[in-house]
Amino acid sequence: MRTNDSTSGPSAKQEDYLRAIYLLNGHASASVTTIADKLELSKSTVSERLKDLASAELVIAPPYRKITLTQAGAKIGQKLTHKHRIIEVFLHETLGMPKDLVHDEAEILEHAISDDVAKRLSAFLKKPTHDPHGSEIPSL
Repeated sequence: MRTNDSTSGPSAKQEDYLRAIYLLNGHASASVTTIADKLELSKSTVSERLKDLASAELVIAPPYRKITLTQAGAKIGQKLTHKHRIIEVFLHETLGMPKDLVHDEAEILEHAISDDVAKRLSAFLKKPTHDPHGSEIPSL
């Protein structure tokens, strides 16, 4: 069961797409091909999911052009990235998990914690600014 603060938000799978686009637009350009590569999915699957996200007004996905997030989509992508990286810090620094194992675990947990838990976890960890891999942790 998902425990996000909003009751009718995107699914965990849709959140994965939003986070992938958020990260890609920070380093390169999000396209059907780059999203498919990042999520290890087929381009046809990504194209179909992008239509759903566009209908939900979370992305702007013109054919054969850069895919961008709407303000609402960007907020979700940023929030999920914050949760993911805070969880990585917790798993590595508090639980002593090796850096190379924290990512996959954080992928699962990022969808399960509420915004309140993420804020409390960040405070517990003394508001870290970078994850164990050196990536910046965006603010909530």
